[in-house]
Amino acid sequence: MANRNVYGTEDLDAPVTRADFERALRHLNLSDIDLRDAVLQLAARFVALTDELTRRIDHVEPEPAAPNTPATPTTQTVEWNVNAGLADALRNVRVGDAAQPTRVSIDLDPTDKYTVENESPPCEELFHLCKARCCRLTYSLSTQDLDEGVIRWDYGQPYLIRQRASDGYCVHNDPATGGCTVHANRPRVCRSYHCRDDHRVWIDYDKRIPAPHFEGQFTDDAAQTPRFDLLERARMRAKAIMREKASISETFADPEPRLGPEVTPRTKPSSG
Repeated sequence: MANRNVYGTEDLDAPVTRADFERALRHLNLSDIDLRDAVLQLAARFVALTDELTRRIDHVEPEPAAPNTPATPTTQTVEWNVNAGLADALRNVRVGDAAQPTRVSIDLDPTDKYTVENESPPCEELFHLCKARCCRLTYSLSTQDLDEGVIRWDYGQPYLIRQRASDGYCVHNDPATGGCTVHANRPRVCRSYHCRDDHRVWIDYDKRIPAPHFEGQFTDDAAQTPRFDLLERARMRAKAIMREKASISETFADPEPRLGPEVTPRTKPSSG
C-alpha cells in the first residue's frame, strides 16, 4: 500500500499548539481544585467528628447506640450525628477557605462581558497623567476569556492576567501609547472598572491630580476584598468552577479536519 497523508496525525516531534497546551493546563488546574475540594470535605468530616466526640465526652449528648442499631432521640450513633452535622461543618470550612488566597483564581461574575455597559474614563486624555496605571492591576480572567483565547493569562498564577516583567504592565498594553491592543476583547473587569475613586491612580480625579508614582505591580484591591458575605462567595466560586468544567468538556481540541504527514503502514513481520 502506498504512503498517504493521514488525518489527525502529526509528526512525533511536532510542537504542541498553544490551544492544546492551555487545555491541558486548564485540566490540571481543575484537578488541583478538585483535590482541594476533597481535602475540604475531609476537613469538614474531621471537624464534625471532633465536635461530636467532644460533646459525648462532656456528656452533652446521650450515650451512643450499639452498632447497627436504629438511632432514636435518646440513642444516636456517633456516625449518625457526624453525618447530620457534616453539612454545617462543610459550609463553615468552605466559608473559611473562601477568605484565603487560592492557587487557582477565576472571575466569579457570570455576566457576559460583551453585555457590560459602564461609564468609561476618557483614557486618551488621561494617559499622559496616569500612565495607564490600570493596566498594572492584577485580576482574574473568566471562563469566557479562556475560551476565546485572546487575553493571555499567567501560567504560573492561573488565571491571572499575564503581565510583563519589565514594567509590570498587562502584556496587551502598548508601551508606546499606553493603549489596550485587545480593547474589543478586554475582560469584564476592565469593562466595569473606572479609575475615578481609585486612590492608587488619583489623588483627585476631578482636578486631574495623579497619585505618586508606584514602582512594582498593583493588586486589584476590589477583587481581593469581599463585596458580599463569604458563604455567597463560596457558592459563586462553586458555580464558576462548574462552568469551567463544562466549558472544557464541551469543547474540542481540533476545530476542523487537519491533514497530517505521510505515514508508512506497518507490515506484519514474517514468521521465522
